[in-house]
Amino acid sequence: MLRKRKVLGLAVTNRSITAVEAVAANGGGRVSLAAEFVFPDGAGLQEPTPLGKALRQFLRSRGFSASRCVIGMEANWLTAKEKTIPPGAAQSIPEILSLMVERDFASDRKELAFDYVAEAPTAGERSALLVAAPRHVLDGFVLMAQAAGLTVAGVTASTIALPGSTDGSAAQDALVLHLFGGGAELALHAKGTPRMMRRLPLSAAAGRGLDDGWLDDLASHLHRVVSLLPGDAARSAERELLIWDEAGLDEKACKALSERLDMPTRICERPRGLEAAGSPSPGAQFSAAAAMALGALGGRAPAIDLLHSKLSPERKLAIGRKLAWGAAVAVAVLVAGIVLILDWRSASLEAAALAGKMQAMSGDLAEAKSTIAKVTFARPWYDRRPSYLDCMRELTLAFPQESLIWTTSLAAQEDMQVVFSGKAVSESAVLDVLDRLKANPKLIAVKPLYLRQAGRSGREVAFAMSFTYAPSGKTWSSPDAKKPSSRRR
Repeated sequence: MLRKRKVLGLAVTNRSITAVEAVAANGGGRVSLAAEFVFPDGAGLQEPTPLGKALRQFLRSRGFSASRCVIGMEANWLTAKEKTIPPGAAQSIPEILSLMVERDFASDRKELAFDYVAEAPTAGERSALLVAAPRHVLDGFVLMAQAAGLTVAGVTASTIALPGSTDGSAAQDALVLHLFGGGAELALHAKGTPRMMRRLPLSAAAGRGLDDGWLDDLASHLHRVVSLLPGDAARSAERELLIWDEAGLDEKACKALSERLDMPTRICERPRGLEAAGSPSPGAQFSAAAAMALGALGGRAPAIDLLHSKLSPERKLAIGRKLAWGAAVAVAVLVAGIVLILDWRSASLEAAALAGKMQAMSGDLAEAKSTIAKVTFARPWYDRRPSYLDCMRELTLAFPQESLIWTTSLAAQEDMQVVFSGKAVSESAVLDVLDRLKANPKLIAVKPLYLRQAGRSGREVAFAMSFTYAPSGKTWSSPDAKKPSSRRR
């Protein structure tokens, strides 16, 4: 009797591995076994061989027998960037992305592994998601699997694998929210293709509810990410939020999250086929591992596979060194020529469109030139650079790039006394901005006005500060202020 085909899905986190074994059945697949392997004391991903041996003993004790596996990684090990491919470059995507990799990761490309997934071919520009992972982490996964007696068929991202390897529940344009014990991850799928993936800066999600404010933080982060997503308003209105819950949130918490977000929200069911034969049905925490196992069993390659990259691999050719250098230079010149031609073509089309617009705007252009001449003549009577611009620049530089603190109101007087207020996620973020303002020699009389909790949830703080902008000791006065009079004794 022929042995049944089996595939093992492994969703790896910093502290555990969820394992799901899928077997072929009735022209499809089903889950036969599912278990969670928690790292033993003294073993971790930094020592993959001992960890792999412990994993092998665990799999044998639970009855797993598959020898081929697909590994899913957390987003905190990955770097994902969206890239734009010029029109007409379908055959040169690997070469174009290789050049982009050389430009963006020139200093550490040898230390990273790359792969990409691109949108379906269109007449215009299209997007591609470029994903990178540290090569030592990837090698550690392979060593761990080899020590466990497994052959690695692919290494992907667990969150990206969820909608692509299940029963087709993902919409064409959807946000995929993956909640698991270690935190939360978010991925954007546009036209059925991944376009964005990131780890949300949240603490562990397991056991969270409505009372500790974790749900408020999650909704706040989602609102900020959604406001910066690409696409027009029509596509944003059709976008759906799909929640894959492996953290065990209760129904009340999931319903509350759905009510706080201004978009259709759906709690996804477990992947089709997730029912273990002869044992209790596995929990929702095995969804990502089951999605990878069932997808590989059905012959579907992962959208992102860092072990088998679609980028042009480096190959050692059995030719002379001079010929190899010549071939490399020729390829580089050819690729550079293609990129330049595509860029020239795009620039030509854009120039033609701009020329047409200029011709249509000739009347407005003449009127604008007349206005510019009048303004230029009158401009020397006024200050060319308002002092408020420099003041606003110094204030902006004091704020961090992360979305930890923001302003809600600002008032500046003619004597350059500024009062502003805002909110922050913590008191430390407010104190950090206060220290930066005090350290700026151009800002004097920096004072905190108040610092208190904001709202009923108590997860944010409200604050207000004031300062005077005085570059190089300069002081400001109102134009109507009277000059002091001199008196003789």
